[in-house]
Parts: sequence; structure tokens; C-alpha cells
Amino acid sequence: MSGSRGRGGLPTADDLYDQFLDATVDQSPRSLGQHVSSWTRRTLGQYVTERLKVAVSDSTVGRHLRRLGWTLNRPALTIRSPDPTFDQKATELVRLREQARRGEIVLLYEDELDLNLLPGVVRCWTRKGEQRKVPTPGTNRKRYGFGAVNFLTGELTTQIGEHKDSKGFCALVTAIVAHYHPDPLRPGPKIVLVVDNYIIHHSKITHETLGRYADRLEVYRLPTYAPKLNVIEWLWKSLRAQVTHNHLFASIEALVDAVTVFFADLAAKPQTVLSIIGSTDRPSKHKPQLLCAPI
Repeated sequence: MSGSRGRGGLPTADDLYDQFLDATVDQSPRSLGQHVSSWTRRTLGQYVTERLKVAVSDSTVGRHLRRLGWTLNRPALTIRSPDPTFDQKATELVRLREQARRGEIVLLYEDELDLNLLPGVVRCWTRKGEQRKVPTPGTNRKRYGFGAVNFLTGELTTQIGEHKDSKGFCALVTAIVAHYHPDPLRPGPKIVLVVDNYIIHHSKITHETLGRYADRLEVYRLPTYAPKLNVIEWLWKSLRAQVTHNHLFASIEALVDAVTVFFADLAAKPQTVLSIIGSTDRPSKHKPQLLCAPI
């Protein structure tokens, strides 16, 4: 520590202080024996002062944090998959991606999306001293999206229906097969459809549909509670941010129209889709098209 002195004759903060502060704020307070669950500038300052004998004001702690790249932000809840085969399945998913890059398979990620007339609420620009008001519907109404994204080309296949059921999922599967591998007698790479463990993916009608196309399409089931392995989740996050949050549509039909426009815009921007889902592979030279209209 430097030899200069602050309040009460204690040495002032220097590089060692910054290093210790940076390491401390990255840990849970309770893991360090504190009786609080979240750090504040005051509790951080007190903790560091006790360890390094360096006294600074709360505002100075804040300045140090900002300089070190820290900011206040809301964390996201997460859950660790209890699936004992998680590591094995995650490794297999990497292998499937490599197969897709070699042209041996067509790799698609699929998921469903709840579309609520009741808008989600997230942070937005607001005049100081005021609070934006987002109106709510008298009665919430819902529609459901079904989507699949090609991991290499960014191509989208979508459906929007009134129910999140096996019928909607099977309609999506049928549309996928019709586009990627319509002729069972014509050779071509097999379609691998990555899905989660939602109940409609295990129903009788789903098994019948998948059996009908078993020569051209197979499903790869993700570990339970592993949404981060499904890259289409990032598209849903983008959709919510751009369409469903902070705005009440006049009707559920108006919401569906806005979602349809969102999908159409993305269908014309494969590079954007690939960027959103985290694929670093080059998209196909052919412009992706929106394959399905709302049902």
C-alpha cells in the first residue's frame, strides 16, 4: 500500500485496493462470511477497510467500481440441469454441429414461444422523476409460436397457432420436411431437429408424425432444464425485446401480425440470425425465406 494517509490516519486506496475490490465484488458476500446477500457500496467499503485498513467514502467506492467496469444490473435466475446425462448430451450436440458443418446433416433447433397480450415490462428510457405506464388488457389472450432455426444458414421455419399442442408441433415438423427433404426417394442429408423435453414432443400424435418421417428426420432431445443449449432461445429473447415488451397491442391479432413481421424481417437477414444464435459459420448464399404463415 502507498504511504499516504486518509481518514483516521488510514492509508488511501491504490492499485492493491482496486485489485482486492475487484476480486471481492465478484463473490457472494455470504461466501465471505458476511450477513448480507448483495453488496452495496457501504458494505463493500467496510469489508475492504477491515481487510486492508483503507478508508474511503461510499462515493469513492462507487467511482472505483465504475472504473473497474462494474455497474448495477439485475441478475438472471438460472437452474442447473439435474439430468445425469447433461455432459454427455452437450458433447453430442457439439458433434452434431461438426456433422452439420461437413454437410452430413441439416441441424435445426426448435422451440415454442408463448405470446401474451399482457405485455412484459423491462427497463426503458424514462424522464427523470417520472415513471412510464404500460397499460394492461382487461383480459389476457394468448397465441403460441413454433419455430426452428437452421444452425448454419439462419433459415427460419415458423408457425403461430391458438394452442401450444402436438398439432402445432407436428405441423412445424411437416413443414420442415417439405422444405428440406420432400422426396423420400431422393438422397440428401438427414434432418436433425433439436428439441427440449416439453410434453408435446412425447405425445402419441408426435411419435406417429416422427415415425412417418423417420427416414428423413430424427429428433435430438436436450437434457432436462437446459435452455442455454437451445440457441433458438436467443431469437425468442430478441423477439420479446423488440415486439412484446412495454407495449399493449390493440388485439391479439395485432400482436400476431407484429410477430409475423418480426419473423419476416429476420428471414431476410441471415447474418443477423446467425449473430443472435451465436453461430460463427457463414450462411448459405441463398436468401432464407419464411416458410410458414400463421395457422
